[in-house]
Amino acid sequence: MKKFLVTMMAFALTIAAQAEKIDSTQFVAFYNYTIQTQDDEGQNVTDSLRLALLVGTRATYCTTVLTYNREGRPSKEMLNAFIMHFQNVLTDMGNAEVVTIEPIYPNRYETHEPLAKVDWTLTEDTLTISGLPCHRATGKLYGKQWTVYYTEEIPSSAGPWKLRGLPGMIVKAEDAEGIHCFELYETKNVVRGIGTVSNPDYQKLSRKKLMEYKKKTLGNPRYVKEPIYYVPQLPDDYDDLTYQGTVYHISARMLIPQKSHVYQPLELE
Repeated sequence: MKKFLVTMMAFALTIAAQAEKIDSTQFVAFYNYTIQTQDDEGQNVTDSLRLALLVGTRATYCTTVLTYNREGRPSKEMLNAFIMHFQNVLTDMGNAEVVTIEPIYPNRYETHEPLAKVDWTLTEDTLTISGLPCHRATGKLYGKQWTVYYTEEIPSSAGPWKLRGLPGMIVKAEDAEGIHCFELYETKNVVRGIGTVSNPDYQKLSRKKLMEYKKKTLGNPRYVKEPIYYVPQLPDDYDDLTYQGTVYHISARMLIPQKSHVYQPLELE
């Protein structure tokens, strides 16, 4: 267990150490992120992650609460979701750019893309979520149709992942298939730096190339039962860890489960 915790800490600190500050937070918003998928036996399961969205005036930075806190002991379910769905997403409004860092064993990938503009359709529909009065809007981003609820009670156009651009903070967002759902559960007045994340060892790809690679690799039916099927050979320095009954391979500060869940992409085009 000690080795596992050191590995998680080292991974988080590696990311933080490479950050170049471009903004500071006005506040931090925390979301529950759920993904409806299937396990290796074809049974319906729900993956769940908690996300931290650092909100500034020029930039936002979305990461997992595990990485944000750099401490704690996750459940087996949270760890599996962390491995499969983890992304760092920096939205730099000043440069109209989105930078994403995503680990897919054995590499970490870095993409740069223009800031996407979602043509939101605002409606008169309202809903109260977590005590906040919200308005409903719909829009399409990277091939997926989204229904979101935003609140003008929080004066920010930010939202989780790459969703943004409304007259208020996004409180809840769900895709048309009901697979992906983000829901705000807390905000905190915390001051932290927001910065670019880069490393010369990261593999740089276009967003579309990475999307195609994920579809080919994670989307392969073999991935569910054998998540390292595409790796010719594990390196000599790998080790095994049994955590809450699940065996993980550890190498290069990355964890690989023996079994996974069906890949559910956030981007289709």
